[in-house]
Amino acid sequence: MAENTIGKILEVNLNKQSFQENIVNKQLITHLLGGPGFAIDLLMREKAYQYNSLDKDNPLIFVNGLLTGTTYPCSAFYSVSARSPLTDIYGEGISGGFFGAELRKSLTGIIFKGIANSPVYLVINEDHCELRDASSVWGLPTDDTIKQLHSKLGKQFKIACIGPSGEKGVLLSSIMNDHHRAAGRTGMGAVMGSKNLKAIAVKSSKKIEYFNEEKFKSISKELFVSFQKSPMAEILRKFGTNNITYFERLWDVPHKNWTLHKWREVSNISGEVVLEKYHIRNKPCHLCPFMCGREIEIKEGPYEIHNAAGAEYETTAAFGSMCLISDVEAIAYLNHLCNRMGVDTISTGCTIAFALDCYEHGIITEDDVGFPLEWGDTKAIVRIAELICAKEGIGKTLSMGSKKASKVFGKESEEFLTDVKGLEAPMHDPRAIYPLGLQYATSNRGACHGRGYGNDQYSGFTGFNDILKITKEKPMRETTVDDPKFAKDIMVTQNLAEVVNSLGICKQTMTSGSQIVDNLLNRIIDVIYYLTGVKFTLKELMEVGDRIFTLKRLFNTKCGISKKDDILPPRLQFPLERGLTKNKIVKIKDMLEEYYRLRGWDDNGIPTRKKLTELKIDYY
Repeated sequence: MAENTIGKILEVNLNKQSFQENIVNKQLITHLLGGPGFAIDLLMREKAYQYNSLDKDNPLIFVNGLLTGTTYPCSAFYSVSARSPLTDIYGEGISGGFFGAELRKSLTGIIFKGIANSPVYLVINEDHCELRDASSVWGLPTDDTIKQLHSKLGKQFKIACIGPSGEKGVLLSSIMNDHHRAAGRTGMGAVMGSKNLKAIAVKSSKKIEYFNEEKFKSISKELFVSFQKSPMAEILRKFGTNNITYFERLWDVPHKNWTLHKWREVSNISGEVVLEKYHIRNKPCHLCPFMCGREIEIKEGPYEIHNAAGAEYETTAAFGSMCLISDVEAIAYLNHLCNRMGVDTISTGCTIAFALDCYEHGIITEDDVGFPLEWGDTKAIVRIAELICAKEGIGKTLSMGSKKASKVFGKESEEFLTDVKGLEAPMHDPRAIYPLGLQYATSNRGACHGRGYGNDQYSGFTGFNDILKITKEKPMRETTVDDPKFAKDIMVTQNLAEVVNSLGICKQTMTSGSQIVDNLLNRIIDVIYYLTGVKFTLKELMEVGDRIFTLKRLFNTKCGISKKDDILPPRLQFPLERGLTKNKIVKIKDMLEEYYRLRGWDDNGIPTRKKLTELKIDYY
């Protein structure tokens, strides 16, 4: 039986073990779509900016995108939001797989309030909701948790859970689903652990209701075939996202905590090597033509692993080039360790690189660490990762992330930081693609490559330049400039990213599909209509993205964020001595001023009352 679950939110009070179902006003769907759009609205209404991130009053919100679980290609994504314990501002992780699609059959989302008196997990079986005792799985790694819950409930249940790191309050903690998919960034696993919530298991036989199912599915099928034929799809099916050799050719890969222009070992940790030696099978998300996920196996040796996820590009660079680990098996093991324990691989790798820099410069010593800590020392780096996951020894300090660890190590360690607003930067270099620096500096959850298209746009992938009226120029391998004209490009593509995330669809459908599908954004407008009966214009759709982005900024300003925080860390501005990025310093001053003007923010980076009124978000 088909059911309209759009806007149906389950409120779970963990302390009282009570449930309440709420229906979001349909106007809010046209206002914010779903996903992170709904999440930021709920966080604002709950005044989550007032609470400490690990307090009982900090709500934890799981929300599906508007298209999640439908027949639209790659409509797999759900988001998890709360005030972040890592950054102390707006926090958000997004994950694919199958959990979100299964949840969507019953609900748009879940908001958790309070703290359970003892460890619990939530079971949603059709229309029945129940909190159960989680003592038998508390302390287990994520993969063992999923296996044990499957043995109790049945394999048809889709499960999202935390590992031991989330239980212990490691601020880098992630939420894992489908064994290898992570809502990884900003420490949402630590919030879940603070609530004594181990897992969510969901099963439903319901079908999603469409305004016009025939036309929706017709467009979906057409787009699936087109995406499947895209050049990027062929690459992703072969190598996953570990295309580090390609990014290396663009001078886009950071090495040795952003201090080397090149590293000769890159080819040894590439997706090509993984495909040849360790690949077992591809592991796609819900209705995915790209199939970038993969299962790998290392059959013997110190890093023997089975049924493991292949490391994506960000993970490969964070542990590999950033820490100078040239052993691809060690990187695979580190990825597997982080997935099992439930921590974010990007922040963990970057925090370890920060510690390596501190050790090299004598800020921390062997007495502090317990053993020598050198660049490329695989055993030592694996041991540090284990200590972070367990929150033991020096890992207790590093488990807070690099910015908070720096406050413990001392002011002289600040020059080795790679974070923006407390979130460690991803593995794309603004010194090679300089407008990306503005994207990092202004991203609402901290440095982020997934909340805009700065890196894709300027390497020719986005393909929306004409329809969105953004610059076609590719500022790569040129003299670094601080050109205000790129402020509009970053603003517009940040808004577009908010739309994509709130629809619950994969970024690959945009960056790859736009190359071969004419008027893709208009096709998206069509499927929204055939799902909901709501017809957007392109201008209205992009205004939704602007509204969501501005709401997140408004939340952050209430947490104390302003112009002083829209900056790049020292290591991302470190001048390299050789190569095509030689002596390039990322400058954003003029771009930032123009960006504020275009956003309708004041000189201190605060959204003006006029702008809030224009976007109809002046009701908080």
